[in-house]
Amino acid sequence: MPPPGLSHPKELVSLFCSECEKAVCPRCAIGFHKSHDVTSIEEVYEHIKVKMDELKKKTESKIYNLKQSIVKIKNAEREVDVESLTAKRKIQEMTERCITYLKERELELIKQVNSRCNANEDVMKIQLTQIEENLTNLKEGQEFINGAFANWTEAEIVAIEDQMIEKLEELAQIETHKQTYPVSRTEFVEEGLAELNKVIHHLGDVIAEERVRQAISTLGLVSRENTHPGGLKTRASGEEVTAKE
Repeated sequence: MPPPGLSHPKELVSLFCSECEKAVCPRCAIGFHKSHDVTSIEEVYEHIKVKMDELKKKTESKIYNLKQSIVKIKNAEREVDVESLTAKRKIQEMTERCITYLKERELELIKQVNSRCNANEDVMKIQLTQIEENLTNLKEGQEFINGAFANWTEAEIVAIEDQMIEKLEELAQIETHKQTYPVSRTEFVEEGLAELNKVIHHLGDVIAEERVRQAISTLGLVSRENTHPGGLKTRASGEEVTAKE
């Protein structure tokens, strides 16, 4: 039921003045609003209700669309999280493989160093044995000569003069100065690091992981500088002893 009018409290508000855009009572309609366009308030109400229903349908459609958008965004967020975790895992796996390649290269280089070190040790052992043998021969030769002059007669010494001189001359031919530092030096040279950095910078972008492995495989160089190219020759056999690669 329409509320009472403000100007006529006892009258019910049952009409609507379109010009003043306000609800009025019948007495106001034939009074102040008699020249205005006045219609039934029920008619205006029905018109407003129809308009509100149309707007409500539009807003309900918007609400549905917005809710669907929220669902899609949440699904997209989950997909992004899954893709992010997958990408991170792949990056970690790739990094671990690169670290494995570096470790393999490290072991390979260390193996080269150990191999050359062992080769040098073998050479030094052979040379040490030769030096000790030469030292023993020199000492025995001296002891023989000293013992002969101390214990033999002059006639006995004269009788083996040629053999004694030949022995002393042979011992005098032993060269000791050439036996200093008779092995090769082993040195590590940092090579390929700049190229590897460049390759890693583009890893996963425009180059394949195999390219990184190839770059790592050439990283560093174990080089050897020969400091005694002539080797060491023994008096007995004349064999030349040098460090093997």
